[in-house]
Order: sequence, then C-alpha cells, then structure tokens
Amino acid sequence: MSGPVKAHDDQHGPGHKSEDEIDYWKVIVVGVVSLAIFALSTVWAALLLRHETKKIEETTGISHRPLKVTQEEIGIVDQVPFAVDNRLKRWRREHDARLNGYGWVDRAKGVAHVPIEQAIDAVAGGALPAGAPR
Repeated sequence: MSGPVKAHDDQHGPGHKSEDEIDYWKVIVVGVVSLAIFALSTVWAALLLRHETKKIEETTGISHRPLKVTQEEIGIVDQVPFAVDNRLKRWRREHDARLNGYGWVDRAKGVAHVPIEQAIDAVAGGALPAGAPR
C-alpha cells in the first residue's frame, strides 16, 4: 500500500530540503561571524585612534584640543540654545544705526543716506533722488 508522497521525497529522496526551505544554522553562523568582524574592527579603530592621538600630542605638545563650546556656530551647526540666542537682536542693533540715521555712502561723490522712514515718505510724496528713472 502506498502512502501519501511528500514533496521533498519525490525528487531527491528523504532528508533533502527543498529550495524554499531556509537553513537557519547557516544564517545564524553568518550573523555571528559578521558581528565578530564588526566588533574586532571597532576595537582596532579605537586602538588606532588612541595611538594617533598620543602621537599628535607628543609632537605638538598639546594634551587636549580647545573646546569650541563657547562659539555660536561651528561650521553650519548652530550651537546656541534658542532661549539665549541674541544674534538677531545684536544684528538689528548694528544695522538699525544705518537704517535710522544719517551718514555718508560716498562723501567724494556727495552721496549720503537718510533714515529709511524719511526716505519712504519723500519717495511716496513724489520726490525722487537724482538719476532715478521716471
């Protein structure tokens, strides 16, 4: 009497896995070996960094790099917390003097600047500076 035929017994005999089955032991071994290589590489990189840092310290005589924490900006990264960021207020103070005061742009040519509100009122009233298009 013949019993039901299993799919993997058909072509390759008993005990043979089909193409769709995964050998989990191989997957685990590959994962463990990969983690071991990564761990060893990390340790090696840390040792190289320590060695190179020590070599630089010996040649330059500097035992630590100065901290840049007090700088407002390092590269393109803002270091100032929003609560204590006064850069905009400082920028406005510096530029308000020019916008709201009188002064020379080019004294040799006789070009001066006036407060912005006065200039706006003059232009709105029809007065145009010399050389302006009509």
